Amino acid sequence: MRPLQCRLVSVSLAAWLLIPGLSANAATQTREPDTEALAKAAAKAAGQFQPAIEAYRRALAQNPAWWQGWESLGMLLADRGEYAQAHEAFETLVKLQPKRGDAWVLLGICEFRLGQYDPAVGHLEKARTFDITDKVLLRLLYYYSAAIMILRGDFDTAQVRLLLLSREGVTSDELMEAYGLAALRIPTLPGQEPPAMRGVALEVGRLVTRSRHMTVEESREGFEKLIAKYPNLAGLQYAYGKYLASHTLFREACEAFKAELRNSPRDATTRLQIAAIQSQQLNQPKEALPLAEEAAQLAPGLFAGHFVLGRILLKLGETDRAVTELETAAKLAPDSVMIHHVLLTAYNKANRREDAAREQEALRRLQEFEAKLKGQGSENSAKGAAEGGQNPPASTPP
Repeated sequence: MRPLQCRLVSVSLAAWLLIPGLSANAATQTREPDTEALAKAAAKAAGQFQPAIEAYRRALAQNPAWWQGWESLGMLLADRGEYAQAHEAFETLVKLQPKRGDAWVLLGICEFRLGQYDPAVGHLEKARTFDITDKVLLRLLYYYSAAIMILRGDFDTAQVRLLLLSREGVTSDELMEAYGLAALRIPTLPGQEPPAMRGVALEVGRLVTRSRHMTVEESREGFEKLIAKYPNLAGLQYAYGKYLASHTLFREACEAFKAELRNSPRDATTRLQIAAIQSQQLNQPKEALPLAEEAAQLAPGLFAGHFVLGRILLKLGETDRAVTELETAAKLAPDSVMIHHVLLTAYNKANRREDAAREQEALRRLQEFEAKLKGQGSENSAKGAAEGGQNPPASTPP
């Protein structure tokens, strides 16, 4: 993945790793490190990295509790590409400052650069449970976590994170490329897609971003022009269908999703989008059932497939089959309030009182947990509660 450029965060990644002023405040901390070491550390501003690194190491040997020193040392090492050593510095930093969101962001980004995506996303998510004071780091958090979500195939969550960046006025090619990959559902890191695909991703990303500020007619015209230009591009009709569904143009959305199936004939998620719209918005559960069954067979590990199928079966009065599918969905996505709510309804319809009582208690605990998350007082925590839950396809409201 390419380093972020200055258009994304107002400074380049290298500049972020050299945020000025970190050593200037160090003297106000617990015990003042060696003044000579601090003076030499200031040489970093002139690009004299090695003397600065050595100076920080000497100062930290005298005062290992100096967290600003660990932060600056980690940034210097990361800027030189020495991510393994930078990681050690940032690990020490979070031990010294475990409730500081900025520190967890630094650790997570360093792990991303090491290719350690699982711990990276875990630490970036942890950062969001605390206040993040540096706006640049907050933007980097959204971008890098979105990149990992794209790689994992969690495209909806990725788009939420990227939307937060675009709302802050970020319009870089990096952001547009990531947006395009998420909209097209291409599970790769931005910058690692085939070169010929990058231009396409940029076009799609720009359209998806602009469509939020355009009229429906203008957006539809933009999508239709792109579809005429790339008629066989997998994912493009899906992105168009999602846009149409978000504007309650459900019949048109179904047509777009059906066109997507011609380009992606074995795609389970597209089938679920059609089935959800047919069952919920168009009240055609019988027509929706075959597509939902196909989706569950094509992707048995996809919780949304079992959820959509279970809800359709419940609507058709096939309660026992519905319960089986909804129980599977709940096992695959145990934290989804929506799934547990529908499963409770199914248990009640099946007159399974003990199961309904157990499910009611599970639902109560989940709702209390969500309420606690939303009430933590941190803006980042509230956003995390709103964005982090597992939900079925966007066109499947409760």
